[in-house]
Amino acid sequence: MVRPPQLLVVDDLTASRALTVEDVVVGDAVEQRVVFDQEMRDAFRIVANDRAPVHDDERFSRERGFDQPILQGLCVATRFSRLIGMYLPGEHAILEKVDLKFRRPSFMGQEITFKVTVSRVLRPMRVVRVDLLAVSDLGEQLSGEAQCLMR
Repeated sequence: MVRPPQLLVVDDLTASRALTVEDVVVGDAVEQRVVFDQEMRDAFRIVANDRAPVHDDERFSRERGFDQPILQGLCVATRFSRLIGMYLPGEHAILEKVDLKFRRPSFMGQEITFKVTVSRVLRPMRVVRVDLLAVSDLGEQLSGEAQCLMR
């Protein structure tokens, strides 16, 4: 008998999980709310070295129709790495493929809810596919899917 899907709500202090492909069922999900601050943005900027003016220059951003500089899209997407690699499928997951669709810009100080939901489990191949969704009070920020190999 297959257990019903479960939703795990985490924060930055939640311990990671070492699931196996047998532990995961379609519909399992993990969710976290995140507010990007200057420290997080600066850390991403160091790694990415993305200094496009739309991310830093308020005047430049306003001239392009934004109320303030926008976060780098991949900065926002990095939170999926935590959810996939630590919770679902968890510590034994190796990311194989990611497809993202950026729906609208994200801003510092904006609360975004990230959710990873298992959409398919291919047990013989030890593969788990997940849907990715990030939503704010403005609506869908980004969505996509990922595929992981369970080791």
